Amino acid sequence: MDAPDPNRRLLLIGGSILAAVVAAGVAPTACAMRNITKGPTGMTTAPPPRPPGKPKPLLDEDIGPVLARLDAWYAAHLPADRYRWNPPASEEQLAAFEKAVGRTMPQSWRQLYRWHNGENEDRWGHFYGLPLCSLEFAAGDWQIWQQGLDWFGGNRYAIPGAGWPAGAVDPAYINLARIPLTVDRSGNNIGLDFDPWPGGRVGQVIIYGRDEDVKVVLAESLGGFLGWIADLLEAGNFRLDAVPGEQRLRLFRLKTPAVDHFHEGARLLLGAPKQYL
Repeated sequence: MDAPDPNRRLLLIGGSILAAVVAAGVAPTACAMRNITKGPTGMTTAPPPRPPGKPKPLLDEDIGPVLARLDAWYAAHLPADRYRWNPPASEEQLAAFEKAVGRTMPQSWRQLYRWHNGENEDRWGHFYGLPLCSLEFAAGDWQIWQQGLDWFGGNRYAIPGAGWPAGAVDPAYINLARIPLTVDRSGNNIGLDFDPWPGGRVGQVIIYGRDEDVKVVLAESLGGFLGWIADLLEAGNFRLDAVPGEQRLRLFRLKTPAVDHFHEGARLLLGAPKQYL
């Protein structure tokens, strides 16, 4: 990912809630914390003006065909002894997750988790090295963000941020209408966004997280995101090995651009801004 100011990596630990947030890897960095009171010119921790209008409605989609495409590609290319899915989620697990986050989830999301209840190994994740969160992990991750919001006194905009495309995504550091899909174990997610700005769509898929000052829309729906991943894989845009001595986080990565972290590669593929303000 983009190289930040080295000071940004120094975490502030204080208070029981923030300590829990830090332990989960979603606490703001020291540099970001300083921006609360000493932000660059033009930055503010007050809620930014929301553009007028309403976002496009949630898409009603059947993601079965794209899941079948992914199944076929994974079976042909990923070693089954390393890349292992969890069994499908039960109706009880789906209901428990919805209760935990206080939200009724769309049918496409239910299809995804009836396919597999995520995976438990972050090194061998099926989305270019990133794992699909299990329901249990996703609920815990969402609750950590909730604790972070409590620590900020309910101010979603305590850390300056931005969104891309402009007017499509809330630039808030924390928005509890974001539901995690993947995690990089450093506090950064790809997830569903149920509170977009008017230029976006309810249920769009975005990049957000601890190191993601600029939130980026990857696709306008879950089906669109999974279809994009399938297109990239079927076109041969992947690597499953590394040159000896190459520094890397994961083996399953994009071929072009040749980056370690999928978030960085996705930004480059889409022409989005870098992650830091």
